[in-house]
Amino acid sequence: MKERDGEVREGARESSSGVELSLDAARERLREKGYLDRGVEGAVLKGALAARSRTRALLLGAATGALFLAAAVAVAGAVLHAVSSALPFRDAAVLFLWLFAGASALAAFLVAGLVALALLRGRLRGDADEASTEVAVAFGILAGVAGVAAARPALETAGLPGLVAVLAAVALAVLIAVRVARGLAFTVFAASGRLHLPHSRRGRLAGFIAAAAALLAVAAVLLLRPAPPPGGPLVVEANAHRVTVVAVDGWTAEPPAPAGTRASYVKSVLDPAAFWTTVATGQGASRHGIGSLDLVRVAGVGAPLRPLSGAGFYLGRVLPALHLARLESVTAAARRVPAVWEVASRSGIPSLTVNWWTTYPAGDGGGTVLGNHLFFAARAGASLAGEGWPAEIVARVARLAPRLAPEPGSLERLIEDAKGLDAFAVAAFRDVTAREKPRLSLVYLPGPDILSSALAAPERTAADRVVLAEALTAETAAVRAFLDDPTLLDGTDLVVFVLDAGRREPGGSVAFAGPLARQGGAPGVISASDLAPTVLAVLGVPSARDAAGKVRTDFLAAGAATSETVASWGRRRAGAPPDVDPKEYVENLRSLGYLR
Repeated sequence: MKERDGEVREGARESSSGVELSLDAARERLREKGYLDRGVEGAVLKGALAARSRTRALLLGAATGALFLAAAVAVAGAVLHAVSSALPFRDAAVLFLWLFAGASALAAFLVAGLVALALLRGRLRGDADEASTEVAVAFGILAGVAGVAAARPALETAGLPGLVAVLAAVALAVLIAVRVARGLAFTVFAASGRLHLPHSRRGRLAGFIAAAAALLAVAAVLLLRPAPPPGGPLVVEANAHRVTVVAVDGWTAEPPAPAGTRASYVKSVLDPAAFWTTVATGQGASRHGIGSLDLVRVAGVGAPLRPLSGAGFYLGRVLPALHLARLESVTAAARRVPAVWEVASRSGIPSLTVNWWTTYPAGDGGGTVLGNHLFFAARAGASLAGEGWPAEIVARVARLAPRLAPEPGSLERLIEDAKGLDAFAVAAFRDVTAREKPRLSLVYLPGPDILSSALAAPERTAADRVVLAEALTAETAAVRAFLDDPTLLDGTDLVVFVLDAGRREPGGSVAFAGPLARQGGAPGVISASDLAPTVLAVLGVPSARDAAGKVRTDFLAAGAATSETVASWGRRRAGAPPDVDPKEYVENLRSLGYLR
């Protein structure tokens, strides 16, 4: 009997579709050609050809390939998360195990697709080596594109060791994906009896070519990534201007009486942590890194991590639903770019920040910072480590907090927390501004938003709604009294009121008041990212050309802001914040309705 490329050996037979080989014959031919000695590809083939039936061979090959693919995806995912969230080796190793469990389902789906692709390719002309190479290269290209896309968030902030780790992990994953694809394609051809091998192995370098393509793609991302901005001091235009930013969340009433020109905005993101960080940095969420309140602490992993897009659903939804992980909130460490108070400090401008998002845990380098967890720690008489900077001011203002609180979990506790946060923030703001007289002051009041969000919750009873409505009315009046207080304008050249309608609403308004605000004129439109560069420009700090926002001189008096620019405000200072356990911080945010 003759076969297409030579003599038919024992175990081969003619059929209407050509020469069919038994599994034993296929195994012998693959061994002679050296295919069983090719690492991952050979392991997949060995696992498949150990079976005694074609169906079992296909199932065993698919299972072996799925294990390799799951391991490759899990390794890449663990490295990317370790670099992005600065995980220690032990945490990365535990995370690999969790990712491997989740990647197994994805790998099974991918293997099913590869088997179907190989079956379709097997119907066309060409030998098994050529066909398997085509399947592997196609799958390798898809894997390389997916790997580069998944790696980009980690590459944006990674240092040199992290860059090398990401590059190696993506390249390894793509190489394994290519080898698995070739092994599965050969398995399909062997199980179907259509294993037609050439005299020479034309596709032996396909895996290395695809892996090299992935390396080049990742390297291109690194080369195209903008150079890190400088971290030195900024040269500012000397002036004595003083600016105050008052931010109120959940405000739906009219702006304060002393306001001059006004503007409205539409939020690009509803999440309060992301939005208020955009206000403070002049950058969008993709740049400043605060995309959501939710981080994830996976069982066995000591540090919380930010789920990347490829594993976001699994880590952020599936594992918490199974009580194998819990959601946590972002802290100051998650912010990638400097905020206005840090830029001001770098420019030699004294500043005060009270209760703003992503100020906990606080360290030096940003002027006086009273973090957004200080109220709770002060009320509980707990340690003040990480609650603000400098320590002596934090200790002084902590005495302004009440020492008693209603029962945790009660409606009374929620109301007292909302009212107490605002009252404490206002008292601390007044105390420090009177003593220190900073040129830049920021204060954030979340009380109306906390109460209005609780009022809108569908699980509230009618009696609860009555109590919450009364509390919201009283809190709105208290905040209104602060906004209308004429002492806000005493000695201040510009007051910026940022009045957001709340976490469920698409936008809000900004009102400018004081001698440096433009008087009169029709209301305009502004972006939340415009506020940081505008405020800093009034203080004489040049605007950053890499910022998303721009200086809005149309809302200011003539000559109020510098027109100078710089390439960037620099990197965020990599300080060493206190080693704190954010558990209480997370629980307080959950009690206020920010986390579920």
